[in-house]
Amino acid sequence: MDSAPGNDLNAIQTELSRLEAYRRRIYLGVLTLTIAIILLSWAFRENGDPFIAVAYPVFAVVLAGLCVALWRGATSLRIMEITLVATVSTMILSRLAWHFGFGDPLGDHLLLLAGGHYWAVGILIVGGFITLGYRGGLVTGVATFLFSGALATYEVLGCFLAAGEHCHNWVYLARIHLFLAVLLALTSAGTFLRERIWSAFTRAETLQHWANTDPLCGLANRRGADHFLSAEAALADRYQRPLTIILIDIDQFKGINDDHGHKVGDCVICELADILSNTVRGVDLAARWGGDEFLVATPGVDLRAARHAAERCRRAVEKSPIAGVSVTVTVGIAEYLPGKGTDDAINRADAMLYRAKAAGRNRVIAEACELA
Repeated sequence: MDSAPGNDLNAIQTELSRLEAYRRRIYLGVLTLTIAIILLSWAFRENGDPFIAVAYPVFAVVLAGLCVALWRGATSLRIMEITLVATVSTMILSRLAWHFGFGDPLGDHLLLLAGGHYWAVGILIVGGFITLGYRGGLVTGVATFLFSGALATYEVLGCFLAAGEHCHNWVYLARIHLFLAVLLALTSAGTFLRERIWSAFTRAETLQHWANTDPLCGLANRRGADHFLSAEAALADRYQRPLTIILIDIDQFKGINDDHGHKVGDCVICELADILSNTVRGVDLAARWGGDEFLVATPGVDLRAARHAAERCRRAVEKSPIAGVSVTVTVGIAEYLPGKGTDDAINRADAMLYRAKAAGRNRVIAEACELA
């Protein structure tokens, strides 16, 4: 069942906050594992490898600082993501460049290069898309691939020019870079499609939200109310649970517009909408039914309880002036009868509303319990 449109914005904000907290926890876990890998590599390093001996402890300290900043929420998540990718890229690519410069990459250290470093390059490419999205990931991935390809090309050309004995191993580097190219293409395509699908769903949900929401006060409009009532009526028919319809009309609203202007009239509409939003439950519907008339639907609430709730709302409106104007409301209530349809309940609530107006306004009249 669709929720009441007036509740959608709060639900979206709550979900976004939950997702941001989830992302922070994931990044904390990844950083912790990365620090563990760095420290293991440092503790069991080969003799004569000054890069690991000197640079790895520095990177471990920097990543630990990022962990603390993430945990404390010291800055925006986007800045943390950019900083994280930049730090890890610097570590992986500088290590790769060191290996090409000092590690005999086409000779005895070829296996170490392929098994110990290029897996990290692949993770960097994938992680860039996951962390930064399609555009940021594409920039990071292409730059990483080009940097690694330039190092390999320079090494292979130098080997052939020097007539080295291991130049035939260039084919392994070529296969590795073809693998990286496939990984880059697949990850970029997957991320692009995911973002386009997400964007399409977001646009559709936004259009649906505005199609079912009153632009002045933010409550559900008649279209949104009809969808809600149809779904709740089906549940009431199936499970025989009560559903009450409350119609609320602002007394002498035309006089408010004539005497104080339409701007004040709009303020009255918006303020009453706020009162209704703060009065109804999360499972209820509060809608602007048309003009100065509002509709409240209360699933699972019988006629007696709905009357008490409507009376509280009426007193809340009467208690304080709105935009400097004394405002009162008249309320009519009817209970949905299974199998009769929602129009029947709305018409009976409307009849109660007219009875309340005829009785002097500023009052609540509910349909007789015997009829329900």
